Amino acid sequence: MKAGKLLASILVVSMALPMCACKPTSSKETDDPTGKTSEKKPTGTVTTDTEVPTDSSDGTEPSVTPSVPSTVSDESTDPLVIYGYDKDFEQVLADYLTDIEYEYVYVDPSSYTQELNNAIVLGEKKPDLFMMDADNLEAWATSENSLGIEQVGISRAELSDQFQYTYDAATTNDNSIKALAFELQPAAVFYNRAEAEQFLGTADPSKVAPMVSSWDILLEYAREVSMNSEGAKKLIADRTQISDVFWAGHTSSWVEDGAVKTDSDFDKYVTLQSTLYHETLTMDLPVGSTEWQQAVSGGQCVLFFASLKTAADVIGYVPGHKEEEEPTTETSAEEAPESTTTPPETGWSIVPAPTPSFDGGMWLMVASTCDRKESSGKVLRMFTMDQTILTELAVKGQFVNSMSIMEKCAADPNFTSDFLNGQNPYTILVPEAKKIAVAKDITIRKYAVAEIDKLLPAYYDGEIETLEELKELFTVGLSELLGLS
Repeated sequence: MKAGKLLASILVVSMALPMCACKPTSSKETDDPTGKTSEKKPTGTVTTDTEVPTDSSDGTEPSVTPSVPSTVSDESTDPLVIYGYDKDFEQVLADYLTDIEYEYVYVDPSSYTQELNNAIVLGEKKPDLFMMDADNLEAWATSENSLGIEQVGISRAELSDQFQYTYDAATTNDNSIKALAFELQPAAVFYNRAEAEQFLGTADPSKVAPMVSSWDILLEYAREVSMNSEGAKKLIADRTQISDVFWAGHTSSWVEDGAVKTDSDFDKYVTLQSTLYHETLTMDLPVGSTEWQQAVSGGQCVLFFASLKTAADVIGYVPGHKEEEEPTTETSAEEAPESTTTPPETGWSIVPAPTPSFDGGMWLMVASTCDRKESSGKVLRMFTMDQTILTELAVKGQFVNSMSIMEKCAADPNFTSDFLNGQNPYTILVPEAKKIAVAKDITIRKYAVAEIDKLLPAYYDGEIETLEELKELFTVGLSELLGLS
């Protein structure tokens, strides 16, 4: 199926994108003079007067959805100002945002959130729209520096084809959705087929998947790999990455009735991490470090957790739609003789992780300084709802925020990957993306997990003698951090 056929199969009606003579302008701030795209994530924090959030809710969602005004209009004729940390997005805007005059302000990821905050509070060039990454999304969603999508005329009902976790992650306590996702990064397990064949006894995804279907089973196979290789190889390169995936499945509140609480996941996590440490079942390499990437790509470990975008950075996966050549009648069996030997396993394959999770993504948000609300609403719809645009982006390899389009990609044989030994990664990732659950207190979870991880070395060394003592110290530490009495 060619890309054009995929477009036709997804879209019931094809509409040409409106065109006009408006030309975009671009402002480069703290631009890399080499022209290379930075892979760094935005850093810094949004400046607000709020303290570390505490969870005082009763666990119920507000029943009232913020109302959408019947009409939304632009209050200015100035170019739409869009702030971002991704240079590639500038080309996306140039390709599709052809009927709205705009200015894209690029800011280096290393200073992005601070400069964005300054632009909103103090700057002369105030943003209408801006992009945000997963790490800083909640802070900006709870900030007064952002507006809810209803304020630019978008209702919750319009999001029925979007993956739920993407707007749950940006939903405030008063049920306002503060951001819509443009690019998704659901994660799964990528494993080295040659290493899996040697140390797990199989490279078949249908047989490897059960081996990583739960944390208890994964632990068993971590022992098996270490034993079979006499400690030379490990199932995974680090314990840290397990932390991110493990807690993605924890949606219970860390604070109840004004007090810190722990549950069975706390015990399971501590036991898992302690076992990995004491039995030396990982390589203890910092996630994302040069050593970690070399261990993954060089076969020192069997698998790692990643989205397609992360896999592209670490092991060179190339996403996208594969254009198959039509078979010719001239091909004969003599030109492709059958091999009498089984070739060695090479390449990579993908299976679900024990917990559905995501390791990044890009959201679009409306700034409190926006004076072009009608145009901002149109841009949000274009890049998170327009089926023509999203289909074209999906064909190029982007995981877009449309369940219907990504389901079509999962069913399209032209998305199979030679890199993944003939697998279509979307058959794994689309169901996983649908199952991702987002905790209501993501920021508190970050503080809680950091507090646990801070205490674990003392627990490993015996300075903290029991699990109960660890819980007590954790409760005291997190309570002080959150300002709970």
